[in-house]
Amino acid sequence: MGLSGRLVHFWFSPSGREALKEAISGGSDFEALVVEENELGLWIWMPDAEQDSREVTLLKLEYFAAASLEYEPPEAPRERPGVGFQAS
Repeated sequence: MGLSGRLVHFWFSPSGREALKEAISGGSDFEALVVEENELGLWIWMPDAEQDSREVTLLKLEYFAAASLEYEPPEAPRERPGVGFQAS
């Protein structure tokens, strides 16, 4: 599932909480926008009410234990009428 462009709620793994305690303040969970995903992990942006920050943070996959987001299933394909001659 592609997470780029989605707002995701993350829960830290124990190693992630320790590794990111200075970069991400707060408790054991946080919400962020996934800007890009690649082999290194997820590049996330966290809106800051106090600053107009454009800084992104790398969140390695082993740094979070769980993630939650809104899922929208794809639309079912519309049935198209058959093409050609109809038998009488």
